[in-house]
Amino acid sequence: MRCRTVLTRIDAFRTAELPAVESGELREHLEACPSCGESAGDIEHLSNALRSLAAATEIPPDRFERFDDHGESVWAACSTRGLTMIYRGGSLEEFRQRYASRFGRELRQAALPDALRRQVANALDGAKIDAPLVDLGDRTSFERRVLEILSEIPRGEVRTYSWVAERAGHPRATRAVGTVCARNVVPFVVPCHRVVPASGGVGDYAFGAPAKREMLRREGVPVDELDRLAREGIRFIGSKTTHIFCFPTCRHARQIRDANRVAFHTAAEAAEEGFRPCKRCKPVIAA
Repeated sequence: MRCRTVLTRIDAFRTAELPAVESGELREHLEACPSCGESAGDIEHLSNALRSLAAATEIPPDRFERFDDHGESVWAACSTRGLTMIYRGGSLEEFRQRYASRFGRELRQAALPDALRRQVANALDGAKIDAPLVDLGDRTSFERRVLEILSEIPRGEVRTYSWVAERAGHPRATRAVGTVCARNVVPFVVPCHRVVPASGGVGDYAFGAPAKREMLRREGVPVDELDRLAREGIRFIGSKTTHIFCFPTCRHARQIRDANRVAFHTAAEAAEEGFRPCKRCKPVIAA
């Protein structure tokens, strides 16, 4: 057997795919030809290195866990980079289908890492959480910015879609902000439920308005008070003592005594009365 023929068959020889007679001839050649024997050793070394590299870089399947939210199933999944999806209600099969459609990746049932489990559990209970540990790998820069802003809205408070758009640097993108909120696949932890219409009230939610109202109540938002203010067209609350106006749910606004509270329908109305916007809740975003 010629050297060239041997070299073209070494890989098949290694994997035992050659006929017995041909394999025997090739083995005899390798024993008699130092050059081909050395080449065979190099190929074996390269194959082992490639297998080791593939094992080291193999991406493990995403994991998921079921949580109970007052009798309702909540499914939470994560990648190695953070939470990827939280889905309330529905069956496990429906959750798997949504995940496959969204990410095209395999899921296995296993407990989430402790830090992620705590964030999901605390978010569902309405408790405070640290900066969300989420995987935003496939989001656009605008989506990332909106989701980051949502995460900055304090627990127990709400902001408007138009406020988020202003904060994101796209004041005319109110509808786009609404779309990002509606498509948020890590709700609760990234609190899209804290965004409400500028016209007042609570507004809609991916899991229904009742679920949104319940989540806000768990966090301490005075939902019924927001409804009343919406009916009266009141959007901001000011203090006679500080001459500062806020969103009604701002921590500072809720500390104003009744005798010192001033209601405003618009930010312009508050400005005309000599009131300044709160530096904490920023009811007016500077250009």
